[in-house]
Amino acid sequence: MTPMQTNKKFIFIILLVCVASIYLINTQATDKNSYNSANITVYSGDSIQQAINSAKSGDTIIVSPGLYKENLILDKSLVIISKEGRSANTVIEAEDPEKDVFHVTANNVTIKGFNITGAQSNCGIYYRGSYGNITNNILIYNKYGILLKKSLLIDSKNVTIENNVLSDNENGIYLQDTHDNCLENNSISNGEIKVNVNGIYLEDSDNNKLVDNNISNSWRGIYLIDSSNNKLNKNIVSSNYFSIDLLNSNNNRLLNNLINLNAYTFSITLGNSHYNILKDNKAGSDADIKVFYTPNSKNNALEGEQYSVNEQHTGGVLRVK
Repeated sequence: MTPMQTNKKFIFIILLVCVASIYLINTQATDKNSYNSANITVYSGDSIQQAINSAKSGDTIIVSPGLYKENLILDKSLVIISKEGRSANTVIEAEDPEKDVFHVTANNVTIKGFNITGAQSNCGIYYRGSYGNITNNILIYNKYGILLKKSLLIDSKNVTIENNVLSDNENGIYLQDTHDNCLENNSISNGEIKVNVNGIYLEDSDNNKLVDNNISNSWRGIYLIDSSNNKLNKNIVSSNYFSIDLLNSNNNRLLNNLINLNAYTFSITLGNSHYNILKDNKAGSDADIKVFYTPNSKNNALEGEQYSVNEQHTGGVLRVK
């Protein structure tokens, strides 16, 4: 064997050793992470917060049916689910109504299957993190049902909010300075319409998807302020005072929404909002969609025939039969 052949063989052996070492390290890390994950069961009369405090990131906390009077603080990645998955029998009521029921400041948190109530001055779920999942919860009698908010250090994004029932909260779902979230198949309603009691409220929030939500009996069904590049598709917005309002909001797509029985004359209003697309939105039987837009709302793609022009110095109204 020549010296060159010997060197090539030696290099090949070293490469095999390196590859084997990397594989072994990764396998050990995976086994270690799997070993560290655990399920922690909380029974009626126990403290959910104590379970959270003792849990490690990646653990699952399973909560048995019962009434838990607590204000929960989550600062680690956990899955917290009711034992029944979705149950009015697993109730978490704010012990202090001035504080949030769930106060989340971590990424990758799942909250599923609870009846969350009693945060009269704060949030049922306050989420300041990313890549979360809020599913199959009932939220009632909170100031904010679900609030997603960016902090100075944490960019709240990629949170899925779906299949929740929100009733008689001052704001059903409120997104503030957050983006790339999905709100799907949520039901938001109130016993009666009250001033500034809103369904879905987006402020400074971009690139979100609002799909198949049902909003009724709110002051504003869906309200976007300073929020752009959002997609509103197949939502049912019914029996609200204002149905869908956009203010200083651009490049949004409003497609295939059902808007009916609104108390205000107009179904959709655009204030200083540009380059929005409104297409295939429908009203109930024997009704039509009326779009009100101000003179400073430019370059929007609107369906329908001109209904009136410059009424009270407005940009006009379109009516879609």
